[in-house]
Amino acid sequence: MLRKYNYNLETGTIGTNDDNIANILYNINRMEMDKFYSSDDLKEIDEDLGELFFMIAESRVHLNRFLKISGEKVKPETVQTVSAALENATQTVRESRLDGRMNEANTEQLCTVFTTVYENLLAIVPAVLELDDQAVGRV
Repeated sequence: MLRKYNYNLETGTIGTNDDNIANILYNINRMEMDKFYSSDDLKEIDEDLGELFFMIAESRVHLNRFLKISGEKVKPETVQTVSAALENATQTVRESRLDGRMNEANTEQLCTVFTTVYENLLAIVPAVLELDDQAVGRV
């Protein structure tokens, strides 16, 4: 069923009418473009990791906005699933930038961060959609 916001992800076409859920899905959709990220330029990698970090942070902001509006309608365990995945993604990016791996010998390893974060967040799309359904009483 078409909704106000629709995205074509690897898992199929999904949609929502909620602005905040849409922003979370949009950021995951944007990450899909970087799932095979590759570069040897440390400055470029660092900038792109910063952008990835921003997308995750923005998703967390929109989850919090969604919860302010619909928090009493959704199941805590579903919220925990989404929150934990976003926190894990934040930690993954943060650690890649702060733990001394930012050197030329590790550019290949740094590039795997994009795939790791994307795959982990793609896995929570069903939970994000479940939050949307719970908020409007479809579940």
